[in-house]
Amino acid sequence: MKNIFIITLSAMITAGCSERVDIDLNEEGQKRLVVYGFITTDTMAHSLQLTYTADYFFNARPEPVPGAKAKITDDLGNTEPLTLTDPQKGIYHTSGDFFAVEERTYTLSIELEGERYTAESSCPAFSRTPMHIDLKYQPDWGKEGFYEIRCYYQDPPTTEFYMFNIYKNGTLLTDSLSEKIITDDVLYNGNYTNGIGVGYLDQSKEKEKLHPGDVITFQAGNIPEKYAQFIWEAQAEIQFSTPLFSGPPANVKGNITNGAIGYFAAYPTAYASTTYTP
Repeated sequence: MKNIFIITLSAMITAGCSERVDIDLNEEGQKRLVVYGFITTDTMAHSLQLTYTADYFFNARPEPVPGAKAKITDDLGNTEPLTLTDPQKGIYHTSGDFFAVEERTYTLSIELEGERYTAESSCPAFSRTPMHIDLKYQPDWGKEGFYEIRCYYQDPPTTEFYMFNIYKNGTLLTDSLSEKIITDDVLYNGNYTNGIGVGYLDQSKEKEKLHPGDVITFQAGNIPEKYAQFIWEAQAEIQFSTPLFSGPPANVKGNITNGAIGYFAAYPTAYASTTYTP
């Protein structure tokens, strides 16, 4: 019976792998708007990127969208226009003195080719209790060891969702969506974190390798729960999976209306820094 089962399974796999399936993969006329951007409580020029979807096997940068009119409005009626600053990438910016305010709701509006797209995000509050970080060398992690960035913070009793970013001498190291650390506070809700790992520096990578005097800055963002879910889903889609046993890829669920793809979020941030001393 065991041999029969193996032979049958092999035949099924072989038959499945040999069948040809033709699928229309985003033919011309089916492209959709892709929106990605966020605003924080930092005072700065915040960016929004607009592109179009492309064919599945399209081996080039996504087509930018330079002709849109976009603005951000809060629940008090204050409006911030976005200006196209990089037509080659479809990037729009707010003014340099713009910042989000905790516990306000923000609406992104985009006008493009007679269509209107919107997204809404409420900016959560952030507990401003003292926060600091330190570095712990872990020699047994990886080829040349890792430095673990540990955070000390009194977490509030409410349920929170955090996004962690790491800067080295002012340069963002976690600069891609796959490198963001997203977590809820279920393991330490309402408690002192007492050195929880929030970032890791691989000493075999030149951009992460530490030298005396390097300044490491930790940014914590208290993000909306749906934004956390969006990033988790996006990370799951781009990571390696075994085709035979994995589910089919799918568009990650965002919060943009009118059939567009992507996400717009508003959230507060907090920072802590330390200087590396061997």
